[in-house]
Amino acid sequence: MMKILISNDDGYEAPGIIALFNSLKDIAEVFVIAPAENMSGAGSSLTANQPIQISEKENGFYAVSGTPVDCVFLGVRELCPFKPDMVVSGINKGANMAEDLRYSGTVGAAFEGEELDLPSIAVSAAILKGGEGPEQEPNYESAALVARNLVLKIRDLKIDSKLTLNVNVPNLPYDQIKGIKTTSIGTWGPRNPPERTENPQEYLVTHRDKRPLNDESTDIATVYRGEVSISTIKPNFLHREEIEKEQNKFDLEISRWLEK
Repeated sequence: MMKILISNDDGYEAPGIIALFNSLKDIAEVFVIAPAENMSGAGSSLTANQPIQISEKENGFYAVSGTPVDCVFLGVRELCPFKPDMVVSGINKGANMAEDLRYSGTVGAAFEGEELDLPSIAVSAAILKGGEGPEQEPNYESAALVARNLVLKIRDLKIDSKLTLNVNVPNLPYDQIKGIKTTSIGTWGPRNPPERTENPQEYLVTHRDKRPLNDESTDIATVYRGEVSISTIKPNFLHREEIEKEQNKFDLEISRWLEK
């Protein structure tokens, strides 16, 4: 049986990590370790030169007073009762695509699993329905089913264990998802400039008001069409030429999987 370490950046009580655990617990030996508090936006940061508190919760999850990277680092090297084959991080509330990958603690946790036997997976559930419409709760059930199916196939896919698979699932019922695509990294465009508040010593940072048109092969365009996006990424994920070879291999493997 596969051995999996689960983590996230939304915290050990987040509905996404509970849905992910429930989807994998009967197909793998699972250990869950996650931040004690919401650490969204923590990226690949870690806690250095200060104590990190660990506590086991009633449901068996471990809560860490640190970052998502701290969780995976401590889990793999100290706390997990087995050597994991892979890390599955998520399910994040909201998509992690394009430039936002730099800030994502969900992706940071998955990157920390690169020394294991199998590729790590970062799973995110988009908030917008099919990429469009009013903001709402993501469909964790659909994202959990996608994660489960990918984990079931992962040993058969010939993928470099140093890669991370970044998975984004549209906010649709599972049977309404229009397909699964391997994708490149898109762009959200320039961030909004910081704004001063009424307090001259304060600034307000917002996201983006305008989004450029993305090629249909990108993660953003794919999720907006109502399809699942899977991108192969490394910590230098924006240097596309450096992962093109592995991306092509993965495209072939995924195509074979989808044809079965």
